[in-house]
Amino acid sequence: MGSGKSTVGRLLAERLGWDFVDTDAWVEEARGSTVAEIFRQRGERAFRALEAGALESLRGRSRLVVATGGGAPAEPGNRWFFERAAVFHLRVSLPSMRERTSGNRDRPLLALGESQLGALYESRRPIYEALGRGVDTDGRSPPDVAAEILDILRGPGGLMDPTRRRLEDSGGQGPSA
Repeated sequence: MGSGKSTVGRLLAERLGWDFVDTDAWVEEARGSTVAEIFRQRGERAFRALEAGALESLRGRSRLVVATGGGAPAEPGNRWFFERAAVFHLRVSLPSMRERTSGNRDRPLLALGESQLGALYESRRPIYEALGRGVDTDGRSPPDVAAEILDILRGPGGLMDPTRRRLEDSGGQGPSA
């Protein structure tokens, strides 16, 4: 939350010429309610089920940049999605997250106290780190973060590394993303 996933994701998709999907926006459009309303009226479990439906709707699609909520990777039923993608964990410190999200009433987890929010992040961090590469966002603009991710994707062994494609196309074992 507050790491810039949606903003950076849109910029990255634009630079790649790919489609962008924000799972929170997908859920809101499908249900006709905000994420905050879904949390309030139906609870977090119902939201997580809707979020899983958003990911399922993307099965088989390619050339996508997807921004998911922070809880999506923590759900074991969603792991299939993250294990088949180049995943980037946008890291943000708790003070920066609070600053970036101050005044936003559409984020249900902002109701948590500082220690609870920190504990939630720390409980999820090992999952994020196991599934993807961390990219720091504190003190950086979204275009700078998107550029770093693009450089990683295009760099040696990255998803878009031309050497990797030649190895894969010839049946050789290229580096994995």
